[in-house]
Amino acid sequence: MIQVNVHTAKTQLSQLLVRVEDGEDVVIARNGRPVARVVPYEPRRNYWAIYGAWKGKVDMSRFDEADEEIAREHGEID
Repeated sequence: MIQVNVHTAKTQLSQLLVRVEDGEDVVIARNGRPVARVVPYEPRRNYWAIYGAWKGKVDMSRFDEADEEIAREHGEID
């Protein structure tokens, strides 16, 4: 990880991005205090698009039986 000041970041952005692409983190500082970190971009995985991604992670068994209060309100139970 390297730390650069704002002026250096502005003037050498292209070179810094090459270093980030190579896996290095770059910290941008103002007056010697870190204010931002530039890291390689990692796209988020779309779990909804992966069939079965939630299998085993969510317990839906409590929805198998109807709730008596709801059933009574809908006239299903006398």
